[in-house]
Amino acid sequence: MSNKSNFWNGFFRYFMTVATGLFVLYAVSAAYIQTASTGQELDSGTSGAVSASGPSVPGPYNPELKDIFFDRDSYELRGDAKPVLAENAQALKSEPRMYVVIESYCDAREDSALSLGVKRGDSVKEYMESLGVDAEHVLTVNKCTPYDMRLVDSEEAARLDSRVHFVALDRATDRDSLASAR
Repeated sequence: MSNKSNFWNGFFRYFMTVATGLFVLYAVSAAYIQTASTGQELDSGTSGAVSASGPSVPGPYNPELKDIFFDRDSYELRGDAKPVLAENAQALKSEPRMYVVIESYCDAREDSALSLGVKRGDSVKEYMESLGVDAEHVLTVNKCTPYDMRLVDSEEAARLDSRVHFVALDRATDRDSLASAR
């Protein structure tokens, strides 16, 4: 065999070893990053088996709380919002340890958006309290600030910004810790 073919055989053998190693490293790191971002553990291939630390504990209850929408420049609850709020209240009452953050959003074109956001949050909180939700378990956050509002170029997108969004929490929090977490 010639020196040239020995060189190329050695080169390809080295190249294939390095390429395979890089591929395995990429696959393992991608799996680790995905599981770290979702909070899951890597699947060890022993599905259904009890781990060394004992049986798995189910995660906290996470209800699907739906957003409600407001008319432009208004904080009055619309007729289509009340059944949604009743569903959200029922989900919260069924889990007495659950807390909720009510985030008020505004369209950038609305008048007095800052005070409008406060009024929207307060009207939703008062209605939730009238449905039996504990006031101590509800926190309102005004997201109608220039930093939180998006400048939109369509009427449909602006309508979707005039809303209240619900965030379920499995433990108590206060405004300061919520603000520092965001």
